[in-house]
Amino acid sequence: KIRHAEAEQAAAAVGARLEAFDLGDYPLDVGREGLDRLIELMRDFAPHVVLTHPERDPFNPDHPTAHAAVQRARLMTSGAGVASGFKTAPPSEFLVFEPHQPELCDFTPTVYVDITDVYERKVEAMSAMAAQKYLQEYYKQRAEQRGNHARKVTGNAGIRQAEAFQRLLPNVVSTL
Repeated sequence: KIRHAEAEQAAAAVGARLEAFDLGDYPLDVGREGLDRLIELMRDFAPHVVLTHPERDPFNPDHPTAHAAVQRARLMTSGAGVASGFKTAPPSEFLVFEPHQPELCDFTPTVYVDITDVYERKVEAMSAMAAQKYLQEYYKQRAEQRGNHARKVTGNAGIRQAEAFQRLLPNVVSTL
């Protein structure tokens, strides 16, 4: 109940809505019903971008479990991009967000998002997560570091903070 309240407050700070599945914590047990629920949610919502944990995490067994469930649900949602006998949604971007031990999770940033304009909302959202206070300062520092990287990549001196993501699928463009 405490974590739900924190998550609802964090979601509100960034203009989102929490939908908790209550599938356990340490251990997370997605099961067939949880997976089917996630698939239906994703089919109905048809997200343009799907974010999840990295596939590997040597410290939290729930994170790879979440990754596997989201990866499978994403594939089932799109019907692997071919005509299917069930409701589908267009294939989405698929990225993992930066964990707090990136080098141990085989995380390599391939996408930076400039969060300068919404940074204070991120800080407000993080402050709601009382059980994870130890991560708040870390992610504030990481936003500054990634902002520095994004400035160097783009030459845009206006970027102060950024978040890093790792693309799991190729980026398709029509021209270079």
